[in-house]
Amino acid sequence: MALKLLNPGVRPLGTFDLDDAFAGTLQGGEYVELLADATPGPLVEGYAADVGAVGPMGPGAGAGLVAPILWNFTPATATSENLGGLADEGVNEYGTLFGQLIGSNVGQATVINGAVVLGPSTERASGKVTVWHAPGLYGVSGTPATGGNDGAGTDALSGATVANAPVYAHDAAPSIGNLILTLTNDSLGCFVGQVADSSLVSTTTVAAGLGATAESFAVYYFGMSKA
Repeated sequence: MALKLLNPGVRPLGTFDLDDAFAGTLQGGEYVELLADATPGPLVEGYAADVGAVGPMGPGAGAGLVAPILWNFTPATATSENLGGLADEGVNEYGTLFGQLIGSNVGQATVINGAVVLGPSTERASGKVTVWHAPGLYGVSGTPATGGNDGAGTDALSGATVANAPVYAHDAAPSIGNLILTLTNDSLGCFVGQVADSSLVSTTTVAAGLGATAESFAVYYFGMSKA
């Protein structure tokens, strides 16, 4: 389960803090947006030294009267013109601290696709999250695509979803940030289709006479466009 980069926008955002409440829970493909932390303050929220954006702390704030506000990315519903994008979980395909080991000895691989993760995910290593904010074509799999608005698949993306159907992000726990087909605030993109049997270096299930293996759902993300 991961965010698949099909025809993505270039240069994702990688310098912003992730809300600690979601550290270690991202699966890849959730919609995240830059919001004020509900529990602000450096004693509550950990972050890398270069991403601690707090305020108001200027003249007139009143020492001890106004608590600092920490801004970070958090799974949320999409709001037009707000800074947001699709989160990369920082584990599969790329994003780990030291990459992945391919071709380990028989019986030693610990994750799918025969790769052993050598470093922690980026969110655990630095507290940051990589956000693909630019318009482009992305593949989303796992719970962010199939969990729906109730975690059980209601209004989730599926093989039966029609092309160009508007895609939204759910706005409440435990499914917040999941991509769904129900209207919740502004649409973040549109559904393109199901990605199946994408491998070019091994025999696909179709070539073996079986049904195609669904891997992810392709979504075109609109980026920061005005509604």
